[in-house]
This record gives sequence, C-alpha cells and structure tokens, in this order.
Amino acid sequence: MSFLTWSLFISCFLPVTINANECYVTPCTRDIIVVVDGSSSMQTSTYVSQEINMITKLTYSWTLDYSKVRLALVGAYFGNEFNGLDYFTDSSLVEKRLQSFRLAAMQYGLFSGNFNTTVRFLDERYVGERANFGPRLNIQKRIVIFSSHSGIADIASTKDTLQKFGQLGYAVTIVGIGVSEDVYKNTFYHKFVSVQLFELGTVAQSIIDTITEDGICFLDQGWTTPKQEICTTSTTTTRAPTTTTTRGATAKTAKPPTTPKPVPPTHPPFPVGDYQDCSCTTQSLYIDIVFVVDTSAGMGLEGLMMVKAEINTLVGQMSLDPSIQKHVQVGLIKYSNTSEIVFKPSDYDNEDEFTEDLWTDPRLEDVDEYDDEVNLHAGLQKAAQMLGSMRKGVKKVVVVYAASYNDEGRDDARQIASNIKGSGFDIITVAFVEPESSSLVLKISEISSHRMNFTSFRDDLLVEELEDALCQVNCYCPNGWRQLILENRRYGECFFPTKIDASWTATKYECPALSKDHTGNGHLVYVNSALKNTFLNGFYMENWDPKNQEKPNYDIGYYYDKTTQKYIWINGVTNNPYSNWADGHPDLTKGECVMARQTNATETDFRWISINCNVDNGRGLCQEAACDSDFYCPPEN
Repeated sequence: MSFLTWSLFISCFLPVTINANECYVTPCTRDIIVVVDGSSSMQTSTYVSQEINMITKLTYSWTLDYSKVRLALVGAYFGNEFNGLDYFTDSSLVEKRLQSFRLAAMQYGLFSGNFNTTVRFLDERYVGERANFGPRLNIQKRIVIFSSHSGIADIASTKDTLQKFGQLGYAVTIVGIGVSEDVYKNTFYHKFVSVQLFELGTVAQSIIDTITEDGICFLDQGWTTPKQEICTTSTTTTRAPTTTTTRGATAKTAKPPTTPKPVPPTHPPFPVGDYQDCSCTTQSLYIDIVFVVDTSAGMGLEGLMMVKAEINTLVGQMSLDPSIQKHVQVGLIKYSNTSEIVFKPSDYDNEDEFTEDLWTDPRLEDVDEYDDEVNLHAGLQKAAQMLGSMRKGVKKVVVVYAASYNDEGRDDARQIASNIKGSGFDIITVAFVEPESSSLVLKISEISSHRMNFTSFRDDLLVEELEDALCQVNCYCPNGWRQLILENRRYGECFFPTKIDASWTATKYECPALSKDHTGNGHLVYVNSALKNTFLNGFYMENWDPKNQEKPNYDIGYYYDKTTQKYIWINGVTNNPYSNWADGHPDLTKGECVMARQTNATETDFRWISINCNVDNGRGLCQEAACDSDFYCPPEN
C-alpha cells in the first residue's frame, strides 16, 4: 500500500487517453455507502484491521466534494452497535472515521451479528422513505457491503429489501470476506467479489480494481457518455492533489491530472534456478526493526495515514511477545527538520498495543504542516542509537519511509547509513513519490541495502515486497557458515568446508555432524547451476590454505547409484540437468563418487572428476539450511 493516488474520481473536463483499466462515467459523481464488517464473523480484530486497510486503499483517492463524490461509512457491530453518519465530503474525516472503527475493534472486541440487521440499518438510515440521510437527485448511487456473514437463511431473508434498493437506483456490491458467492445466491445484488481471509493482509490490486470498475464506475441504465470523460482506476498510479505550504501560511493547491509514467520494475529479476529460498512466515520472524518515518509537509496527511496502515499491516502479523522464542522488537522514530523517538522497543510486548498506539499517539496524528525540510541524518542517528540498545546478536533492520530526500550538507544521510550497514544491519527504503515530482527522493535508494529499495509507484505489491525484505533480514547462516548470495539475493543455503583430508564416504558423514547444532541435516554440497558453481568455487578458494591442503579440490554430493544405474545427488535429486564434468569423466573405472578439481585455466575453474569413494582423500564442502522463520538460530555472542 502507499498513498499514491489513482485519480479515481478526477474532474471530468479534459479529454484523456483510453486504456483497458479505465471506466467511463458522466458525470464523475456518485453517492457511495460502504459498510465495514466489525462482527465476530471476522474472527479476529487483526482481520478487521486488515479489512479497514483494504477500504482505505479503495477510498483514499476519491475526490470528495458535494458536487462530486459523497461517501457514507457504516460501522456494523463495532462496540456491539451500528454507526452511520451523513455522507462525508471531507477525506480527512473518512480517515478518522475508519480509525475509530479500528480502535473499537481492538478495545472492545468483536460481537456477533447478522446480515439481515445490517441491511435493515441501511434501509432505515440511508435508503427508505424515512431515511435520515438520503441521496442527491439525479446522482448514481452505490452500496458496497463488506460481509463475512455466512448464515444462508439470514442472508436469503434480505432479498426483498435488496431488490427494493435496486429499484430505487442503488447498485449493491457485496465483498464476501472468507465466504463464497454460493452463500449469497438466494439474495439480490449487482456484483459479488470474493476475498479470502488470508488475502486481507496483501489484497491484490486486481480486487480493488474489480470493486471500483464493476461495483462503482459502471454506468446505470439510461446514463450516456456524449464525450470522453473518465474516472480512472488504472493501476499505474499518480498522487492525489497535494497541499503546498509556505512558512506562516497554508495554501491548498490542487495539481492538474498527470499522465502516469510507465513504471519499471524496482529490481532486476531473481536468478533462474531451483535455489532454496528461506522460509518466510511473518508471524515467526526473529529480528529487531526500527521504523523511521518522514513526517515533513512533503509526506502529506494521506501519505502518513498510508504509512501507518502499512506498518499496522506488517507489525500486526508479527509476534512481539518475549515469552515466544521467535519474536520481534519494534521501535519507531519520526523526523522532519528534527527527529524524535515515538516508540521505544522496550515499550511493547504485544503487537495489538503497538498498532493501537500507532493510530492514537498525537505525535503521529498529522504531518509537521509548516516544516517542509527533512533531516534524515538526524533520524538515522537516533535509529543507530536505538539499534545499539536492542537485543545483542539478533539481526536488525531500519525501515525508512521518505517523501523527501536531501543529500547535501548536514542533512546528508549517506555516511551514517554506511556506518549502520557496516555494523551488519540492513536498511530498507520506501520512496513515496509522484511521477511529476523531483526524482531526488528516488536517490534514497543509495542508502539502502541491496535489493531493499522500494517505491510507492508499485503500491499494489509494496506490502508483499516489504514482507519479503524483512524475511531476507531474517535469512542468514549459523556462525561460521557462508550463505549462498546470487545477484544480491540471499538464499536458504549455507556452506562450510571440512578441515581435514578424508575419503568421500567419511566427509559424507562429517557434514551432518557439523550441522548438529542447527538442523542436523547437513550434506555434501548440491550443485545445480553454473552461477552457483562459480559461487562455490570462489568461496572454496577464499578458504583454501595451501599450507594445510596441497591442492584446492573438494568433494561434492554426487555419486553413482548402482541400483538405478545412474548418477544421483546425496540430497535425493535425480533429475538435475546441470553437470560440469572434466574431459574423460565420468569414468566408473576410477570410482563412483565425485570431486571438484581445480584446472589450470583459472584459479576458480573447477571440473568434476570420478574418484574412489573410500580410497581417494580430499576435503568436503558441506551444505546446510539457513536460519529463517522455520529454523531458529540463537543470538550470536
């Protein structure tokens, strides 16, 4: 998620270029009611919070105004009651309303409810003849009901009322959370969109687009399009009209619609091959995290809300409970012209308390409206101090959210960032940018760790990318083992050379013994690509000592199996297409096991040769799984 805006409901006065992701409406106005499900059918307050994040992502770009879009938010069963006020025409009030729902779920828990009562509330408050808050005349009307209710009879009982809604011009879209459309087949609706509970944390942009295009932007029967006028839901995003400030005064300046620029991938693709990825279960991360958040005027209130929603989504899936072996410590620092510690790592041992304070702490309620200067250097200085106070031997990362960047003078953050990375810690950067703005903020990537720089251009992938980056921080090898890193991507494979000459058979048994303090599943190395082969050869030469080993040759986990009458790998792989045989090999007359032998071509050029499994001596190169969310490694002293 990000605060970059899709210009979903922009003024419709300029002709625009057409593409497949755009929906045509005339005029660009709607009366929209969105129902937020806070009932116990949602199972947990975390799922409710993620539902609210999804609704924030759906609505934050809408241009709210009495002459354009009006939005009513209905909270169903929050605090065991219904909350439904008049239509909003101020987007900042929408943010506050959604956060009040989030806090109610966290503070009071979830209460049982049903779909029929929800529909009756809509009828009495917004749709029926005696409704408190009716629609405008000659305006297309939409209702989007987020619902996890699954009672078939309960749902079927709403058919007549929902049919009446349709007759009155309300098109109803049901977003079924954790329920299938079959459950709702006996009621009446315009569109059904299914979202699984496990998808709420990282809702695909395609689902948001479906709700927008098929549930909101379509034209009612009888509405025509005399000229090209548009509300766009293009997944190539642009930022909403922003607030520009001068010291001592505030001027609201709406920027004209901007043609989105093509967005290149943030990073090159990962290497091709069946390399072992580290396990990535967010709930089982064992790392220390310091969030450093830009609260200058350049971030804007919408941006700050989206940053908080992202942090909420990420931390809400982790465990901060110190009684659990694999848990996370989290701190948060804000910065603009100066920096301030908002949350200390020692303040929290419960993720729900952290996320609640994230939305209620007055220091994070708004940006520093009159301060458009940024001093990331000061923010990273405090982050470095905070990292030093956190757990010893645990992997650490700083996550920087920035809407502005300064690489000159006292604000230059490059040296302090280099010091942090030189201490063995990672830095993740997220540049919040708009296509027409200066590219300077994109330069923040120069302080990040490899493959850990992201932009909000790719907002539909951002949470998923950040989760992967945090799992990369949590992906490392036991002390003394070397990790497989290909094109700056860390993999769940670790290597260690044996220290004495022995037969292939002896080293085969030595590898599990060397890994007994971790998984105990160590084995002679598996080589499955030229890229990995080059890495292993270079690693072995770095560790080769000519005083202790005459020639830098090493055993690999490849051997001839008499039963199947073919070469197989010791880890069970039988169909690896890669091989690197020397001329004249394999040669079963010389032996059934395999060694990598250095050639005369270059120092790191090795070829495979056949050796006697029990007679020919050499060193072994062992392979073991990395430490990750599955395999715990205790803190290193």
